[in-house]
Order: sequence, then structure tokens, then C-alpha cells
Amino acid sequence: MSNNKLTFLIRALGCKVSQYDAAELRRELESRGLSMVESDPSAVIINTCAVTHAAMRKDRQLARKLKATYPETLLVVMGCWPQTNEMMAKTDLGDESILFWGVGKIKELAETICVRLQLPVQSVTSNSGLVVSSEKSRYILKVGDGCNQFCSYCLIPFARGRLQSRKKEAILAEAKAAIESGYDEIILSGIHLGLYGTDLNKNYGLNNLLIELLQLSETTRFRLSSIEITEVDDDLMSLIANSEGRLCRHLHISLQSGSDKILSAMKRPYNTAYFLDRLKTIRAVMPEIGITTDVIVGFPGESDEDFNDTLSFLKQCDFAGIHVFPFSAHEQTAAYNLPEKVSPKQIKERALTLRVVSEDAASSYRENILKRYAGKMLKLVSEKKGGECIKGHSEFYPVFSFPKILAPGLKTGKMVEVEVRHLS
Repeated sequence: MSNNKLTFLIRALGCKVSQYDAAELRRELESRGLSMVESDPSAVIINTCAVTHAAMRKDRQLARKLKATYPETLLVVMGCWPQTNEMMAKTDLGDESILFWGVGKIKELAETICVRLQLPVQSVTSNSGLVVSSEKSRYILKVGDGCNQFCSYCLIPFARGRLQSRKKEAILAEAKAAIESGYDEIILSGIHLGLYGTDLNKNYGLNNLLIELLQLSETTRFRLSSIEITEVDDDLMSLIANSEGRLCRHLHISLQSGSDKILSAMKRPYNTAYFLDRLKTIRAVMPEIGITTDVIVGFPGESDEDFNDTLSFLKQCDFAGIHVFPFSAHEQTAAYNLPEKVSPKQIKERALTLRVVSEDAASSYRENILKRYAGKMLKLVSEKKGGECIKGHSEFYPVFSFPKILAPGLKTGKMVEVEVRHLS
């Protein structure tokens, strides 16, 4: 272990909620006098993901790698893996010195780490209101956790519980702190974002929250991390369309399959006809909107015909990008025991096919945006600099590059307007 007991390293795997939780722990540890480092830490923390067997394999591999790299350092394995499979995690890693921690109770975890490091436990209160670390280009703001949907392939309700919306006062205060710290884009994250507030107050939901967030600043823009197609109502579409780019014209809407048979087996709350109809309605209001999605390949019972139905349906949907996930069920989900398993070889082949479709879709949408806005300006939030170019996030989804000379001194996370002819 390092002689300096006031350092730590955090790695987060999985979704934006996992990243947020890791960042919250970082804040708690830093408020107690510890410092984040990239080498020779006295505590190494992994916030894990358990959504699939593949995810848990990555958890295990990273934990073993970091333990081998820092054999005398306190290793903390937190998050969804120990929350749902603590005995498996302990058996797989086989080291009694490891501190296992589930989901939540971040302050208590920080205190426990301090005890294990033989540091005094301090009762502290953060004054900044910020959670996400300052080197991020865009601020991730968690508005809720948990999910009530219980899709047959998904572990999240077991790992993170039912829907738990944060109180609007806490969200607004954190957003205000992020804006005052200089963030020009805030990403709203949550496991079931579209149902925000329904567990707290049936008269206050996501649309109400967005209206109040927009009132905090005249320039900061907000992006929804993901939402269900059943929750994109007319009011939300109108709010985005009339926000003058303050609410990003980009929605990530999970499809999961283009086969009605498979959607039913997945226990998804729609069929393909409904999904496509809603996409047409959204685009009638905002023709330029970027819509991305998730698709699972190799779900039990997925025949060649079902997969071909998915390929055909994806072409009809005209997505701006597709995240492809090979099926890898967890034992606690209903899908784990379904018959008609698809072979690993077929799953791999289908995933490769869909990734080519995704690349083509992303390229096509990217070119469409450049043509649609030819001669106009696009607002980009700078991500990172490389050589003579700066990369920036557009509100629509694609990341564009532009010559650094157009914005000398531009800081990461700041918004800049660039004429489309300069973008690549």
C-alpha cells in the first residue's frame, strides 16, 4: 500500500447512473480530505455492472487486474454485482480483504473506507452541490433510480429496486451548481427517466421538471439520457421543439427487437406498429431530430425470420445510431430460463451484422445533418482537443470536429457556435 493514506482511484462500469454513483462517492471521499489519483492509491474502488453475464465477467476481470496491480491496497467492489450476487463475487475473487458494497448509502460507504484506511471518520457536508467531477465535458445529473418495468431480460429492478425519484429541490439545486460551475450541457440520467416523479407526486413529472430546469439559465442546454417510446408524449415533443435547442433534439429510445414475437417475450410495453407510429409522430414535429436506440440480438427464440424482421424494421425506423447488445441473461431474470437458446456463434454473427447497420445509419444521419444545416451555425459542446482539431457534441447526437484555430482557448465543456462548412 502507498505510504500516503489519503488517495484513491475509482473505476465505473456500466450506465450513466453507475458513473454518477461513482462520482458521488468521489465527492464524499474528497470532502473527507482524500485525493483522486491514477497511480499508487491506498484504495481502489470499482463500481460494477451486473446487467449481463458479460458485464459481470468484465467486473471480475477488472477487479483481478487491479488487485494484482495493487496487492496491498484496499479494494472496494461496489454496485450492482455485489448487490445481486455477493456470494458469487466473493467466491470469484476469493479475497477476504476486499470490501464489498451494494447499491446506495454512499456516505456510509465513504465512512467505511475511511475506517478501513484507519482515517478519522468525519461528518461533512458538501457546500458545492456538485457531484460529477470537474473534468467531465458534460454534467451528468441523476434524477432517479430503480425501475418498475421488469422486462424479462433485465436485472435492474432486482439490483436497484423500484422507481425512486429524487426530490425536485435537490435536482434543481444540483443543476444550478453545475451551471454556476460553467457546464453548458447537463445530461439528465435515470433508469426510467420518463416516469420521473410518478412515485412522488402525480401532478409533477418530467415535463414539469424540464420547465423548471430551463428557467435556471438562458443558455445551458439539457439532454435526456434515455426514455421509453410510451413516455414521449405530445407535451414533451412540444417542449423540445420549442426550446430553441435548449432541450437537445436527440432522444435515445430503446427498441430491443424488431420482431413482435420477441418483444412480447421480452415483456416490452409496445409492438413494432406502435413504435413506428410514435417515431413518425415525433418526426412530424421535429424532422431533424436524432433518435438512437438499443437492440438485443440472440434473445431466446429469435429465429432467422425474427432477426430478419429486426433488420427490416431498423431500416424503417431510420435511427441515428444503434447500440447492439449480444444476449447474455442473468440467472435472476425470467429470460434466463426461456427455451430455444440461440447459439453463441449465431449471436456473434448477428451482432456483427447489426453493427454494420448501425455504422451505416450513423453515417447517413450525420451527413443529413450537415446537408440540412449547410450554410448555418451549429452549437457544439467541446469534448476534447486532438492535434489541430476540437471535438464537440452537437445537440442532435453526432460528434463533429472543427479546426482549433476557430476557437482558440476554448475550454472543455464550453459551448461554441461553428459554421457547418468547417465541420468534419
